[in-house]
Amino acid sequence: MPIAPALATLFSLTLLFAWPAGAQPRGCTVPAGPLQATLCQDDVLRALDARRRALEAEVVATELRRATFAQRARDWQATLAADAPDRGALRDAYAARIAALEEALRQARALRRIEQRRGADGRLVAAQGGTIPRPAMLEQRCLGTALRDCRVTGAGVALGEDGRTRVLWQIQQGFTEADGVRSGIVLLAEVPGGVRLLGWSFEGHGYEAPRILAGEGGPLLHVRGRAGGMGRANGDLLYRNGPRGWEEIETESWWAALPGRLPAGLELRQAVTYDFEQMAAEAVLSRAEDANCCPSGGSATLDFRIEGQGLVLAGVGLDAIARAVSPRADSCPAERATYRLDAPGEWTAELRREGPPASDASDLLLRLRSGASGHDLWFRFAAAQGYGGLTLWPVSAPGPGTAEDGVRDLETDDALRLDFHPVSDAFAILPDPPRSGVPAPRRLFIPALGRALHYGELPQQAQAGAARAPMPPGFWVLSACR
Repeated sequence: MPIAPALATLFSLTLLFAWPAGAQPRGCTVPAGPLQATLCQDDVLRALDARRRALEAEVVATELRRATFAQRARDWQATLAADAPDRGALRDAYAARIAALEEALRQARALRRIEQRRGADGRLVAAQGGTIPRPAMLEQRCLGTALRDCRVTGAGVALGEDGRTRVLWQIQQGFTEADGVRSGIVLLAEVPGGVRLLGWSFEGHGYEAPRILAGEGGPLLHVRGRAGGMGRANGDLLYRNGPRGWEEIETESWWAALPGRLPAGLELRQAVTYDFEQMAAEAVLSRAEDANCCPSGGSATLDFRIEGQGLVLAGVGLDAIARAVSPRADSCPAERATYRLDAPGEWTAELRREGPPASDASDLLLRLRSGASGHDLWFRFAAAQGYGGLTLWPVSAPGPGTAEDGVRDLETDDALRLDFHPVSDAFAILPDPPRSGVPAPRRLFIPALGRALHYGELPQQAQAGAARAPMPPGFWVLSACR
């Protein structure tokens, strides 16, 4: 991969770092803000800030996703001011921001060149009104030169309900020196006499064919895309066709409003699935301690509206798992632990001390409660010697005599075996069952329980006359400390 552009960027930054104080103009032109004093006292930072501001203005002038890039500029400055980094970290942050802006500008210029045509004198001139002939080889030849080794992986036409609104699209695959392998999409709006550039993006790991949807205030054009590490971030594009033609709607600023609408202990780390026909999105939520791969905090339905050129979060609806999450205590005694099944449904599990110790293995009982039926299932813990492991044994529900006599085992089929696995934060299987005064395990895993409920194998079901109860397999996750 050629390294000349990277070396050029490094050389330009080296010159900035070596810029003598005397070469700076008198006075400080840095706009007012929390970082003004720091930037004005450092010649290198002042030069970097001037370069950053000039690039941002040029990107917004050249790009067609102006609302998104203007919002990103505001977000970057707000983050920098909030983090209050030292001068070394500030220089690194500015260098990274400048490199990103230079790459965005390179891509924008590469796309805007397709608007140019050679005049009678052989010189390149911009097409009048931006209108260019419809590409003859849309399915075969990449539009622009933003990606190297570019190939077309999809092309077509998105058609509006009126049969007249048409948007041509081309999905590309290639690489950039800045980001490696990339996917990209180019959009062209059909206009009298040809087509006009509508927008583009080369930030994704994958894009889907655009769709034109009915929307309040005019038709919407939605491109579903994935970006970020492993495609876990949104790369969606959204446009609305109004009196001034197609205009971009930025879809990033609403994220800042979400944390204040979620219960403490929950966050959104992954891409959402937009449904702009309903002006909504589905989001999977994570607990603070979850690994990025494995969110366990339930899901949320997000409602939106469009204001100006931005998407605004209008409402948040939580499923049963998300509603039940409470901030996790640093250490929860086992006898106070409540768990939620990480699956659809409203099952809860509690570790409880009821009467004298139910077994030599543990002084606690496990109570499962179905939110759908309200029925309870009670179990004691058993521990076999050697490699027999831990199991659950069905017992009668505690009653008035439990404090004195203890719980009573229920008769079961000899084939019934409910293996029980307490699981740590690091997903290690713990050797001992929960006991009073000992920190509760982070997760519980009871693989055969769902099958036993489905086939009516538990004696408690017969006692209560309860029907078969569905229970998907999954971890029971510590959700509250009573």
